[in-house]
Parts: sequence; structure tokens; C-alpha cells
Amino acid sequence: MNIRKFIFLLKDRLLNDGAFNKNTDELRTEFQLSFPSKNLKLNNILEYSVKHVEYYKKFENFSSYKDFPVLTKDVIKINYECFLSSEYKDGLEKLHKVTTSGSYGTPFTFYLNKEKRRKVVSEVYYFGEKSNFYLGMKHAYLVSKSKGKLSQFIQNQLMITVDKLDDNWCESAFQSLKDGNVKVLVGYPSAIARLASYVLNKKIQFPMHGVITISEVLTSNNYNIINKAFSCAPVSRYSTEEFGVLANQDTSGCFFYLNQCNYFIEILSQSNNCPAKIGELGRVVVTDFFNKSMPLIRYDTGDLARPYEIKNNIVTKIESVEGRVLAVIRDVAGDTVSSFSINGALRDYENIIQFQFSQEGFDEYLLKIIKKNNIDEENIKNLYKGILGETARVNIIYVDDIPPLASGKRPYILQNHY
Repeated sequence: MNIRKFIFLLKDRLLNDGAFNKNTDELRTEFQLSFPSKNLKLNNILEYSVKHVEYYKKFENFSSYKDFPVLTKDVIKINYECFLSSEYKDGLEKLHKVTTSGSYGTPFTFYLNKEKRRKVVSEVYYFGEKSNFYLGMKHAYLVSKSKGKLSQFIQNQLMITVDKLDDNWCESAFQSLKDGNVKVLVGYPSAIARLASYVLNKKIQFPMHGVITISEVLTSNNYNIINKAFSCAPVSRYSTEEFGVLANQDTSGCFFYLNQCNYFIEILSQSNNCPAKIGELGRVVVTDFFNKSMPLIRYDTGDLARPYEIKNNIVTKIESVEGRVLAVIRDVAGDTVSSFSINGALRDYENIIQFQFSQEGFDEYLLKIIKKNNIDEENIKNLYKGILGETARVNIIYVDDIPPLASGKRPYILQNHY
């Protein structure tokens, strides 16, 4: 056991009655037994909410979770004070505050009570172990934000700020990882894939024990590049600031395990509140079992996913997380197009370092490309016309950099028309 893990667990035992080990043990047991405590946890948070949260009091005679409406962020914004628990409302300064990035809207603040915060930390390390990432292990964090040196030291973390993803950034990042003897990478797939391309171009042997991607969709192309460069299959972690780790990708890359231990996660049809069928693209709707300071019941995350496995009317695995509702691409007939079709059209173009696809009009699309060598533009346009319709107008421009959003993320699909 490394010294950081020993100190963390000792402190947790003395101050939190060993909550970390209890939480991770619960996750292991619940996953092995197909979530036997799920109904009890769901009923407990519903009972708590109708008693302590103003917005939910009108549902006090509920007979099922289905009696509660599906929430959107706009509803919470309008009724913000009504979503704060009466038990915590007068002590918000003592709670853990998280703010969403606002990548596809305005930033938003949520509050987490201590038990909920501990659950989040336990989730991170429970799922991290699937990628050989253990508590106290040296790892690099490739994101837009930074931390103080002391915080990095305590967490045994190397922060590499993601800004302009050019060769200078890659060289600096690579040298930092090498000097720091880092064996686990955590961060944006756009940044890790760019670094992977650099490693491959330089013909450098640079194996990793684990690679975890966050915040952005891990495309099949980036999956393959990262796997090849670091001799390690990357795993996408699906998490949000307001909840925690909702799902973790299998190392095969074929599906995600849903965290139905700490949440009730529904995948609902885009047209109504009926459960989506296997393979159907639906809305990710979440009920948090443990955030009593600001309970979120049937909260529409704005994300889209496809059920992969359903057991006892519970979605246990999802095929993919396809990004945000607000970033859905539509073809010339107005029908939704899978984001993986957009990405898959470029899978054979090894000369493309990075790209971003956006819809700019009803039948107008823009493809920004960072390339190494010349590519066949007409072939790419024809591929996209096969996906979007023959009348689709696909414009291609070449850039040196694809600027991030204010959040620091670089989504590979943007919807600028609807």
C-alpha cells in the first residue's frame, strides 16, 4: 500500500467511520448481485424529498417514481430555492459546491452533502480500478483547469493544462509525463488522442497502465489511436458535476456499465417519457439516491444514450453516450443522425489529426480539419452525402487549431443551426 493511500484510509477511518471502503464494497456487491437494494434506495430518496424539499411536497401521495415529472435545468433555475432541502438550506456554506461548465448553456451550481460527496470519491476510484488506477497512484490529468502544487502533491497528480494542441504542447506534455514517470492518463480524449498522434508520428514507445477519458465523447478513431500509441485500451468515464460517475466503459469499448447502485438511471424516448428500447437513442434521466441537500429526481441530463442491456426493466448497460441533445446533427430530411456515423466516415483517414463537424444550416455542414498531408476532399463529401442526403452541402476548411469552448472541452460535433 502506498503512503498516500494509507494516510487517506486512516483519516477516513478516524473521521468518516471508514466510509470509503464501505462505499466501494457496496459498489462491488451491488454490481455482482444486480443491484438488490435499488428499490429501497429509490423509495428512501422519494420519501425524503416529499418531506424536506418544497418542490416535491405536492407529490407526497406518490405511488411510484413515475408520479414525479421529468425535470429540466430550466425548471430548476426558475424554482431554484424550492429544490434546496430544508435540512441544509441554512448551511449551504458547509456543503460541497459544484458548478457545471455551461458547455451547451449557462453554468449552473449544485450542492452536495458530505455523504453524497464521499459517494462520488468512492465511485471515481472504484471505476478507476478497472483501468489500473488506484488510490494514491501517480497520474496525469489533462484538462483545461489547473490546481495548486500542494493539491497536486497530496493527490500524486500531474496537471497538464490543455490549451492549443499543437506540436509544442505535445512535446512539453510528453516530456512532463516522461520526467514524472506517469503510467495513468486521465483527461479529455481530444487532448490524449492528439498526444497519441504525436507519439506515433515520432515512433516513440510509451506504454501506459491505464487511460481514462472524461467530459467528451471518445470516438472510435480516437480509441484506436490512443490504444495503439499507449499499448493500453482507453476507457471512457461518463460523469457529470451534479451527480458523479454515471457509467464506465468496458475495456472492449463495446458498452458502458451503468451505475445503478448510487442512481436510478432511465433511458427515455426522445418523443415521450416511455423507456427507450435496446438500440434506440434516448434521453439520460437520473435520480440521485444520496444527495439530500439538493435532491434531483428524474433529472434530464441533456445527454443521449442507447440501451445495450435491460434486466428486470432496468437498463444495466448502454451501448454509447452520444453527446448532448443540443449537439444532435440532423440530415436534410430533418431526421437525427448518429454521432458515430459522423465520426465513422473519417475512420480510414490517418492523415486527419483532429476534426470538428458542425451543422450550420438546414442542409449546410462544416468540417474543420487539422491534417498531416493532403486528403481526398471529394471522397469525404460524398461519404457525408451518403449519411446526410445527396443535397447536403458539406464545406471543408483546414485549420491549425480547433479552439476549445469556454469549458475547455473540444466537442467533435456542434449544432449551430437548430
